[in-house]
Amino acid sequence: MKKLMLTLLASLVLTGSALADWEKVAESDNFDRYIDPATIRKDGNLVKVWEITDYKKRDKDGHLSLRSRTEYDCKQERFRGLSISFHSGPMASSTTLSSWEGPFTWREIPPGTVSEEVLKIICAK
Repeated sequence: MKKLMLTLLASLVLTGSALADWEKVAESDNFDRYIDPATIRKDGNLVKVWEITDYKKRDKDGHLSLRSRTEYDCKQERFRGLSISFHSGPMASSTTLSSWEGPFTWREIPPGTVSEEVLKIICAK
């Protein structure tokens, strides 16, 4: 019984991406970007959110999507990754091909980019 409960719990954790209410917030020629609005956490000018980048074509490393915990600085218009995982299936499904933990270096957000669209949406919430 205990083993069954652990298996079910592990299954729920691994399928968390499928259970989230992902909201499409931007798109480009190469990918669509989604956020999970329920995960938005504000602390002053800083906002953290879970995101999925869903590629329209598999890349040379076999990635079809990536899931990241991202922190945005609404005042200085920059972002950094806190964690990232690359997946072989769409919407962060199937096999996790690689993953890294941050935090990573802050990056400026250029105007007219998908990241700028995400910044505007989550900073307004």
